[in-house]
Amino acid sequence: MLENTLVLLKPDAVRRALIGEIISRLERTGLKIIAMKMVKPTPQLAGEHYSYDDIAVRHGEDVRNRLIKFITSDPVVAMVVEGVSAVEVVRKLAGSTEPKSALPGTIRGDFCHHTFALSTEKEESIRNVIHASASVEEAEKEIGLWFNSDEVTEYKRSDQVEHFF
Repeated sequence: MLENTLVLLKPDAVRRALIGEIISRLERTGLKIIAMKMVKPTPQLAGEHYSYDDIAVRHGEDVRNRLIKFITSDPVVAMVVEGVSAVEVVRKLAGSTEPKSALPGTIRGDFCHHTFALSTEKEESIRNVIHASASVEEAEKEIGLWFNSDEVTEYKRSDQVEHFF
């Protein structure tokens, strides 16, 4: 079943010039990017993305505030990614939220080493280069925050169409 999911390449991915590498990993799995833009999130958008009921209740308001401060610090690359079981596939590609626990071969396992303990000590957000929606429902909500419907495109990749040569 085809699904859409939101992927954000966070400010640390942009600053470290990892955009192309991460996009390449997504596309090599057969996932299709159907919307993409670079944007510097406003505090309002970041606050809606990291909703109080979701983040603050589970992790505390301080963690939520750090996430908002970090994601608004520099541009992010926002993408809508489509594919079979896209939510689950992208989350597996991303790896564990805490980079030190992410397996080698995952995006976080290969490009990050930050820890929750360091984040707490430094009073900053975890540096883990990518956000991936956790569920189909969350993806729908998040896509609606980051993209207007006219920004999402439909097309067939060359591996999805018959070729007449």
